Amino acid sequence: MMTGKVLLLSGDGAGPSLMQSVETVLKAVTDEVEVLYGNIGRKAYEETGHYLPHDTLDLLDECKYIICGPTIKPDNGISPVETLSVQLDLFARVRSFRTLAPGLGRKGMNVLLWGSNNIASKEITEVPDLDGVTLSKYIKNDAYGRMMELAAERVTSAGISHVTCLTRDDFFPVTSGMFSETFAEKFPADNFETDVVNVREWTVDTVSGARNDRCIICVDLYRQIVGGVLGGLTGHDHLCPRALLGKEYSLYQPFDEVLDPEGMMYEDPTPAILSMANILDFMGMKEQSKNIDDAVLRTYADGETMVDVGGELDIEHFTQSIIAHL
Repeated sequence: MMTGKVLLLSGDGAGPSLMQSVETVLKAVTDEVEVLYGNIGRKAYEETGHYLPHDTLDLLDECKYIICGPTIKPDNGISPVETLSVQLDLFARVRSFRTLAPGLGRKGMNVLLWGSNNIASKEITEVPDLDGVTLSKYIKNDAYGRMMELAAERVTSAGISHVTCLTRDDFFPVTSGMFSETFAEKFPADNFETDVVNVREWTVDTVSGARNDRCIICVDLYRQIVGGVLGGLTGHDHLCPRALLGKEYSLYQPFDEVLDPEGMMYEDPTPAILSMANILDFMGMKEQSKNIDDAVLRTYADGETMVDVGGELDIEHFTQSIIAHL
């Protein structure tokens, strides 16, 4: 009996091969998830005249969990993934940073990084004048609140008790104050162990090894910088699953958008497979989720990896190695 549905969007370039890897691993651990197929990106445009086809949108009536392959950015610069995130009201961003094997990064790191999904074109403006450019960003406090409410729900479900809030109150006192006040409201001391840390101090302490947080709620202005630090410490930033989340839908986007098929640097299904493990966990299939997660860790521990992390396997053989470890 099917307990859930997942929509696979194959995307462009190596997308079909990467999504096939994810589906192969999924079917090896359970037959209770129905897979539906849609398309997005340049290939979809060439076939239908739309980067985000209506047939794909129609499937969203059935699927609340979506995983997307790499896509080629349209010539007009309007990302179909961004468009989809707006239509589905995906207001939160979360990334998972973890050292998958000894030698790939600092041992024992396993961090969730939460922030708001603010579309830059709608909230940041550039106004040129004779002397330079004025850059402004509009901050909406309710966006913080929605993101933190969802983060608190997911953190509680995952059994995480300690949550760190990162701001920069010495540089942006008003917006940082808004952020930390909302954090205190959404993560009450009765339910969580919390601390509020200046981003600069956090960076020094984390790089030096004095901190090893499990979950971070970060003010938007520094989310990418914090993600870069965590990506460096876990060895390979492109291996980290990332998702756009809302109350109703979850869209996993493990791969960067690229300008052309040759622009994709990494063709490694690891982040997509780990994303599928996260989806199964949210579906309540925790045993199957853990099975995939453990298999990926054992595969990496045995050195059975792809070229991008120093191994020799291609997508097909890497996928079979994970299945052998299930």
